[in-house]
Amino acid sequence: MNFRFDVKKENGGQRLNAFLRESGVSAALIKKIKFTSNGILVNGIKQNTDYNLEAGDTVEINTSDEESGSTVIVQDGYLDIVYLDRCCMVVNKPYNMPSHPSFNHPTDTIANYFMGYWRQRGENKICRVINRLDKNTSGLVLIALDAYSAEKLKGDVEKIYTAIVQGKVECSHGFIDLPIARQEKSIIKRCVRNDGQRALTEYWIKKAGDKYTLVDIKLYTGRTHQIRVHFSHINHPLAGDDLYGGSLENINRQALHCKQLEFVSPDTNKIIKVTAPLPEDMKHLETKI
Repeated sequence: MNFRFDVKKENGGQRLNAFLRESGVSAALIKKIKFTSNGILVNGIKQNTDYNLEAGDTVEINTSDEESGSTVIVQDGYLDIVYLDRCCMVVNKPYNMPSHPSFNHPTDTIANYFMGYWRQRGENKICRVINRLDKNTSGLVLIALDAYSAEKLKGDVEKIYTAIVQGKVECSHGFIDLPIARQEKSIIKRCVRNDGQRALTEYWIKKAGDKYTLVDIKLYTGRTHQIRVHFSHINHPLAGDDLYGGSLENINRQALHCKQLEFVSPDTNKIIKVTAPLPEDMKHLETKI
């Protein structure tokens, strides 16, 4: 993947390394590509990172050689691709599918199928998931197609979720601002605790009944299990989320779906908004509200 940057008047005399860092190229990526063939070029000529730039120069980086060495098993499988450009891909993930392989689940993940998708097209890509979802959370997953795009997208994605929680939430709009920490003696479960990291969740009630409430949710922080922990703490656990007190009566996984992503594409610098409808199991549960 090639990216081009034009050196403006105010950057004249600046060292190449500093210019690249200001342009959003991470120090780690610079270190990886600076010794590769055509990794960093100025006006088409390979240069060291201490090179002094002049106004009007054109700087190019090539991340192609960096896209190798992944240990993920390449596997053919179906990906529901809802957006794709030169720098990123958005996939609508079903529940019961992990984002990345693990020791107990080395295949049948987004990363495995992603590798297979690009192998069929004769390309090597590393799967860089920007917003990883739990195995049993469905919805939109943003994947950067190169290291530079991953840095540009990191921390700059607006995510909207839909959840179905138990009971009737009385307040039509609110914030949950409670710190989250790992629960003692557990490697998975989290809890609200004063010594935890700050976690901020905003929600809007879309439909409320005595047994369930449909809510839209925006996250301002990205703590593990944040939505699940926050709503459980206010006595409205997600339906199907038995880890945090939810009932499996009408759904066998946490009723949580990432329904919208909004981000600026590193390819076009345009705002991209992508949406995904509720999956069938949550649509069925919604009829009981």
